[in-house]
Amino acid sequence: MPSNTIRLAAAQMGATHRSDPRSKTLDRMHKLLDDAANQGAEVVLFPEIALTTFFPRYLIDDSEELASWFEHGDVTKSENTAPLFDKARQLAVDISLGFAEAAENGERFNSSIYYHAKSGSILSKYRKIHLPGDFEPFEDPEAVNQLEKRYFKPGDLGFQPFRVPDLAGSSEPIMGMMICNDRRWTEAWRCLGLQGVEVVLCGYNTPGFAPHLFGSDKNADPKQAEQTALFHHKLVMQHGSYTNATFSVCAARCGVDDGKYSLIGGSCIVGPEGDILAEAKTIEDEIIIADCDLSACRQGKTRTFDFARHRRVEHYSRIVDQTGTIEPPTLSDTASQPPSTNGTHHLPPQPTSTPPPKPIRILLCNPNATPSMTASCLTMVTPTLPPDVSLHTFTAPPPAPTAIESATDNVLSAASSFRALLPLQNRENYSAILVACYSDHALIRMLREELEVPVMGIMEASLFVARTLGARFGIVATGYEPPQRDRARGRREALRDGRFLRGDRELWAGRAGSREEA
Repeated sequence: MPSNTIRLAAAQMGATHRSDPRSKTLDRMHKLLDDAANQGAEVVLFPEIALTTFFPRYLIDDSEELASWFEHGDVTKSENTAPLFDKARQLAVDISLGFAEAAENGERFNSSIYYHAKSGSILSKYRKIHLPGDFEPFEDPEAVNQLEKRYFKPGDLGFQPFRVPDLAGSSEPIMGMMICNDRRWTEAWRCLGLQGVEVVLCGYNTPGFAPHLFGSDKNADPKQAEQTALFHHKLVMQHGSYTNATFSVCAARCGVDDGKYSLIGGSCIVGPEGDILAEAKTIEDEIIIADCDLSACRQGKTRTFDFARHRRVEHYSRIVDQTGTIEPPTLSDTASQPPSTNGTHHLPPQPTSTPPPKPIRILLCNPNATPSMTASCLTMVTPTLPPDVSLHTFTAPPPAPTAIESATDNVLSAASSFRALLPLQNRENYSAILVACYSDHALIRMLREELEVPVMGIMEASLFVARTLGARFGIVATGYEPPQRDRARGRREALRDGRFLRGDRELWAGRAGSREEA
């Protein structure tokens, strides 16, 4: 396989009854993991609440029984579940597992984790955010209930992608997790997509026929309802994958639990163009596998769904400011307005709101080829940024010099940086560019000639700031200390032409209209 390709697997699980002991379920999971490993899988996804039946369909008043459905403490080390993680480590196969979590603070969550087999550690944990259903059961005793709101708190960890080492040629692919109902919410996908996700992992338990839950006709054909549920499932997986240019893997708990409760299958692996690469053929225990070339994500991320160039966040504030639906006023509400004199209808009054300020995206350009300097600058300045300002970095590519110590270094670094920066700015459209070299660097003037956005060097910026704080300022610079005679000559030259010296103990002071040695 190409170095940036990984073999992903979904471990679909058939019916799991309320009376099934964990040991029986764990044995099934071991077999699925073995099967996936024998087919060369590197990552295996298990379903939502994989270790038990889907207990939120039942009203459970007994506190001890309710506690028994949850995993307590470290799920990778507890007596009930440790053997699964031991096997994953032996096989060197990463697993993502959904389970009911009893947290240390007493809260309960519908959770999933990503377990990295080679290091024997949990790389990430996710807690389901979009809890469906109700707190109280339906009055109809034949109804299929969904009581997640009763047994779980909404997730508190957000949508946080993570990098995975030792996969795809050590390119550290970016993965993210969601659980069941999350996949129906476009916002969940976009939160992951905005962080560059390349693989989304989603376990689920979805009823095939639950008219009370879905608000549909109780007399509908159960088979037709199941096909509709399966259609909706694939629709959101394919749409989310396509609109965020990411692979996705989904694993179902399916079949008919307790001879009564049907769950859809449809476990599948979807590509970044929204195409289904592999799909389950049964509603039983089954492994679904696909080879996923992560470079296929680049087309969507850099063209159709290039967020930096095409998103218009100034129009999206309603998405985060509003929860329920607010409809526009009816036409009858405007009937009392005076009739139009030009034969046209009056438009209903439009809501007025001040759009949020457009985010300011600044590119910090290090014109030398030393990435550690760029990283240090970013670390130093990040805590000072206002909420509406984001800082992005650029390091000059070779053959730029690793440091700028002379006029030659200045010219070479400017040429190398300039060639790389023009296409970058055309693609990203940064609000401004800050050149991180404490000199009158040639790159500053070159960029000002070609670009319409503000361009400034850190020396000029610091002098502007200093002048706003007082009438005098000082500059301390460190570097090579020349012999005393050269230093004296340098002082005279600097005083004559206004240059600043660089020396271990050189201090120069500036004042409006004059220069003097401090």
